[in-house]
This record gives sequence, C-alpha cells and structure tokens, in this order.
Amino acid sequence: MMQVVLPRGWKEEFALAAAMRREDILHREKMARMEAASRQRIDEARIQQKRREQEFAALEAAFAPPARIAEFRNQLDTYDTKTVEALMDNQKAIEIVRQKIDDMRGEAQVLPDGRRVFKTIDGQKVYDDHGLELSRDVIDPAGIDDRKPRWESYRNANEEHARLTQERQQLHDYQAKLDDARARIDKGEITQKDLDALKADIETNAPSAVRDKLGLEKPKTDPEAKPVAPASSLPDAMDAIMQKTGHVPAPGAGPS
Repeated sequence: MMQVVLPRGWKEEFALAAAMRREDILHREKMARMEAASRQRIDEARIQQKRREQEFAALEAAFAPPARIAEFRNQLDTYDTKTVEALMDNQKAIEIVRQKIDDMRGEAQVLPDGRRVFKTIDGQKVYDDHGLELSRDVIDPAGIDDRKPRWESYRNANEEHARLTQERQQLHDYQAKLDDARARIDKGEITQKDLDALKADIETNAPSAVRDKLGLEKPKTDPEAKPVAPASSLPDAMDAIMQKTGHVPAPGAGPS
C-alpha cells in the first residue's frame, strides 16, 4: 500500500530550519575554536623556537673562541717548559748545597755524643748542628780550630736547603695546576669567563723561579709563600742522639 507524505506545516518547516541553523552555528564555532587552538600551538612553537635560538646564540657567544683556547694552550706549554727548567735548576742547586753541608759536617768538630759543633765568626758562641747554643761547660769556643767551618756558614747553607726544598714543592704543585688547566680545556666547551679565570690563576700563582724564566715581574704578594724553617730546627739524623743525651733544643733556641 502506498504511503502518503503529508506536507509539513509552516511550524514544522520553521523548526527544521532553525535546527539546521543551530547545527551550522555550532559547527562553525567548533571549527573556529579548533582553528584558534591550532594558531595558538603554532605561535607557542614559534616562541619556543625563537627562545631556543636566543639561548643557543647566548651560549655560543659565552664559549671561548677556538683561537683563544689555542692561544691559552700555547701559554700552558710555555709555562710548563719553564717550570721543568726551573725544576732542573732547583735540583742542581739542592745537590750543590747538600754537598756543601756534607763537607762542613765532615770538617766540623765532633762532640763525644756525635753532634757536630760550629763556632760563630766572632768566636764567642758555639752551636751544634741542630741550632742549639752550647754553654762553655759543654765546649769552649777557643777549643775549636779557627779553620773549622763557622756556624753562620752552616746555618745559611741549611736555610738555603730549606728554601730550595720549599721551592721544589711549589714547582711540583704548580705543575699540577698547569695539568689541571690543560685537562679543563681538553674537555671542550669552556666559557670565556672560565678561560679567563684559568689564565689569571696560572699567571698569578706562577712561582718566582718560573716568573724569572719567563721574564715576568714578581707579584706584590706571593700566595704560595711559606716560612722557611729556622736554623734552630735544622733537620738531621742527630735528633735521636740528642734525645738520648737529653740535649734537646728549647723552643726558639738559636742564634740571636
């Protein structure tokens, strides 16, 4: 049986048209929101990309240029060479002063307890090889041959040995500083600020022996300077004998 489609009334037509308009509006709004969200994502991506480019440019500008790194590496090589030369000179000087001390000890007058004794240049006082002043009850200065080594020479030689020993330690410490600086730049990607700090460090803390080799002026203050042991605490194998005999230097004992 054939169905008969009745014509819609004007109310139904109006409602249908209204529904279609609402659907079209909703669709348009949805598309507009999607388009806005897409534009926002694109804008954010552009901002992030620009920020990354700026950060990279700033970081790239902060890094030390290869030419400056190569220049600093050459400086390290030069300073290292001069440090080795200073160490060689130091070793020779130590050998000379050691021989001088050994010769004076070999020529010095010896007490029954094994201590070497040295008369002062004015012939009024006597000191043992530890810097302890001896009374005339122990030994009379007149009893020591004037041809024997004098106390001042022995004291000065030991002080020079102490100074050279201290200098040698400073040179070894400085070598380690140079090695650390070289290892730092070998890692790569060092900033100009860090490179400048390394450069200032090796220049400021160069020991006097190295500065002399390089022809540089000495700093106003030496950051590595340490007091040299006084003559009253001269190191020697005689310490054990002195402790056994009771002849132990009093604190601060030594020539005035």
